[in-house]
Amino acid sequence: MKFEDKFSLPSEWLSDESKQIVESCREIVEKEIFPVRQELDEDWKEHKIYEKLLKKLMLDFGWQCAPWPKEYGGFELDTITYCLCLEEMDRGDSGLATAADCGNWAFMPIFAPYPNEVLIKKFAPLACQTKKLFVGCAAITDERSGSDVENIDGTHGQYIATTAELDGDEWVINGHKLWPTNSGGVADLFAVFCTTNPGVQDDASFAIIYVPADTPGVRQGDPYQKAGMSGDKNGDVWFENVRVPKENRANLKPGDDAKAARLFMNAGNIGASAQALGIMRNCYELVKEWCDKRVVGGKILKEHSMTAGVLADIAMMIEVSRSDTYMKARMMDNPDAYGIDPAGKEFLAKTRANKLFVTDQMTIIINKAMDLMGSHGYAREGHIEKHWRDSKIISLWMGGRGLAKLDIARWFYDCKTF
Repeated sequence: MKFEDKFSLPSEWLSDESKQIVESCREIVEKEIFPVRQELDEDWKEHKIYEKLLKKLMLDFGWQCAPWPKEYGGFELDTITYCLCLEEMDRGDSGLATAADCGNWAFMPIFAPYPNEVLIKKFAPLACQTKKLFVGCAAITDERSGSDVENIDGTHGQYIATTAELDGDEWVINGHKLWPTNSGGVADLFAVFCTTNPGVQDDASFAIIYVPADTPGVRQGDPYQKAGMSGDKNGDVWFENVRVPKENRANLKPGDDAKAARLFMNAGNIGASAQALGIMRNCYELVKEWCDKRVVGGKILKEHSMTAGVLADIAMMIEVSRSDTYMKARMMDNPDAYGIDPAGKEFLAKTRANKLFVTDQMTIIINKAMDLMGSHGYAREGHIEKHWRDSKIISLWMGGRGLAKLDIARWFYDCKTF
């Protein structure tokens, strides 16, 4: 399969260093991931192959240094460069890309909107080295609900079931989390979304507290077997009278963790769109190769007008989706130029709209590619079916379509619904 990228890129926003980073990421994906990706689904539980590949990305490529400030040895990547790397990873394997991305994403609340120098100094030396994995895990979904936690502007933490009680200079955490990426023994550190005042609708009670995975009272279950996303290891995590220092809260000022969570969701929405774009681009590459060689009715498949129309649809959806995604990434990095608050309700509505639109196009493209390739698209060796299985969860995570539409309606139409 030949690398193809004819779609518009925000080149004027990329430094030469950024372009080299993206190219290096692409080389790892094509050299290390493409040759083994048909074997990866069988590795969902043991993660023997996945662990080697995760080390290639996080350590050899240096991905675990990506979000950290340069003064601590990190890369401090801008959002556009980060997302272009995610595109490349998802061309290869979305589960692995998710594990690598979420391994960094969990630390975002200590970087923005208010940098926590205490925690940055505490964790940066562990992350900004390339000898040992240091992987984060955002523990968000509670046993009884997930979107209630992520519905920041609707419930304001009222229905969060995981609790944190301050006892002297320590937080005591109790709760049961489901589905966090990099659970099941992968993560070194959990970012636990919890409440300091159960049942109260108040941003001041919303808390994000960091818990090392080896802390007494942390217990993890076996990974779930899913339809796809085998590299994204998910399982139950229990926190039973877990004690961590008071300083491990992302933001000590009441209310700031809720703002950090909103910015966290904005970054997650943009990252999810970048992941979807990686899947879409690989579908484009696979279907282009197929239609360049397949002969039907004595003609190359792409020369049939009906086929050409479908191919045009695929290219159009990628082109438009990419343009909007990187505009949102640009806004994230340059909020003053666009007059937006990256942790605000307006930007949340707009990144929700972007993710919803792009993931919808992703689903359509996968189906169109499979239709064009027929049984070969449905077969393992065609690779489309892997994207078909892996992609659905990208649409579902962070509250899915329902919560996305609520956040969009709240901003654009002043709806009060939650």
